[in-house]
Amino acid sequence: MTEVQSITTSGEIKMPLSSSSSSSSSSSSSNLTNNSNIKSIPILSQCYSFSGNGNGKELQDKIFRQNSRHSNGGWKFVDDIELKKQRSVCWSLVKSVGNSIIEGKELTSTCLPIELFEARSFLEKVTDTMAFGPLYLKAAAETNDPIERMKMVASFVVSGLHLTTTISKPFNPLLGETFECDLADGSSAFCEQISHHPPISSWKLLEKDGKYKYTGHFIWSAGCRGNVVKGCLKGPHNIEFSDGTNISFTYPDVLIKGIFWGDRVTEFCGKMLFTDEKNNLACELIFNPNALGFVKSFFSKQKTPCDTVDGKIFRINNNKIKDGQCEKINPDDVISRIEGTWLTSFIIDQVEYWNIKMIPHGVIYRDPETTLQTDSGRRDDIKHLKMGNLEEAKKYKALIEDNQRKQKKEKDEKLKKDEKLKKEEKKNQK
Repeated sequence: MTEVQSITTSGEIKMPLSSSSSSSSSSSSSNLTNNSNIKSIPILSQCYSFSGNGNGKELQDKIFRQNSRHSNGGWKFVDDIELKKQRSVCWSLVKSVGNSIIEGKELTSTCLPIELFEARSFLEKVTDTMAFGPLYLKAAAETNDPIERMKMVASFVVSGLHLTTTISKPFNPLLGETFECDLADGSSAFCEQISHHPPISSWKLLEKDGKYKYTGHFIWSAGCRGNVVKGCLKGPHNIEFSDGTNISFTYPDVLIKGIFWGDRVTEFCGKMLFTDEKNNLACELIFNPNALGFVKSFFSKQKTPCDTVDGKIFRINNNKIKDGQCEKINPDDVISRIEGTWLTSFIIDQVEYWNIKMIPHGVIYRDPETTLQTDSGRRDDIKHLKMGNLEEAKKYKALIEDNQRKQKKEKDEKLKKDEKLKKEEKKNQK
């Protein structure tokens, strides 16, 4: 049986008692939090107890109940009953749709059974990434040091990654659907679905006094290859501060392994690049930097956990940045070095900027009576699933999907008709 490092609701990491706990993958990450030379930034002390009415503790407790840290890194889903149910549904889907579902077919356009869903929209899930916003973005806005601001923004993004790894899928938002909420520091978040195909979710997070503004959108895509689903969140992310500084960044890809058999493990892979053009600064984070190839993984053991994060903050004067990627970092331009994992701690220049024991503020839900008619919480399929009425939720989900298909057909027919008229007009003009 695979050894795991379990995490309690208080955030304590419990190492397995067997001798295998001394393996390189376990010891490598645990050394980061046990190194007596590493000190934490003072603001972390604000997050070891929970107060306020945000959903952060509830969200994190749910993640900790569902997952344990795998001995090789990454979140291992540990709810065997839910996992068995999901796999049964997945196999039924393969039988009904065919092998195309496991051969790379785009999953965002595939009609999936409601048993795979959680009772909320992707727009609401977007705000999970903002859970530590009141801590890090406030600190980033209040510092005059561009390098320290870059550290705070990178910490803000990495601190929210473990909160996004729920096993159930959120509902695809409808075109024009919205979601709104508040944060503990008085900031307000607004999300809207601005495109259905491809699915694009846009958001705006506004600090109440105008100290910062976080805007951007996700273009979500996902495909299944055999026993693994790979998800990609593309799109611009920008945090603008009142002094005119703008930090833009990208998101890593996510891998969900063990869809049909084996351990269900969630990992992040690839790179993140943060850029601050005003101050000629950049930060590159590499997720799972020592990843082995598919064939090599059968014969060799990876030296570091797959949730390892390595990175650098550097000057961009002499470095080429193209399409959100840095071609090569000049060693002379490196300012700070980053190490850690997205499941234990995030360390910059031997100073801890985040750890898994911290409790996020989360978001504060608004009174449903005050939200827009297009708000996610007003959807009948989501409301019934939240109440446990599975059959009613199925019915409304089918009605909504039928209506979407009808609207798309009408739109496509209108576009064809308009195109035909334009061609006829051009022909008559000749």
